[in-house]
Amino acid sequence: MKENIIILIGKRLRKQREKLNMTREEFAEKANISPQFLAEIENGKKGMSVSTLYKICNNYNISADYILFGRLSSNNAFPLTTKSLSEPYLSYTEDIIEIVNNIILETQNSYKSTQKKD
Repeated sequence: MKENIIILIGKRLRKQREKLNMTREEFAEKANISPQFLAEIENGKKGMSVSTLYKICNNYNISADYILFGRLSSNNAFPLTTKSLSEPYLSYTEDIIEIVNNIILETQNSYKSTQKKD
């Protein structure tokens, strides 16, 4: 069971790094770890210390709750819906929420641009 947890943590960390469009080298440098160690974490071969988790979450504004438990956030608007989901469905939910948020932001920005012209 411990191995499965480490693998899931690694997958979630990798997903967040890829969302930032960063290479392992770029991501590892800011987290003050080696790219090789980051690769081992992402591949579920090694776990990370609390200190490393803190640096990653703090430097990249990533939720430790998400990395460790796969929860989208503690103030999740859909707790009953996502509580019963397991991977990979929980990740799909996160992607859908992110897409909706991006649509809302684009709509708001478009609306603000229209208001400035008037």
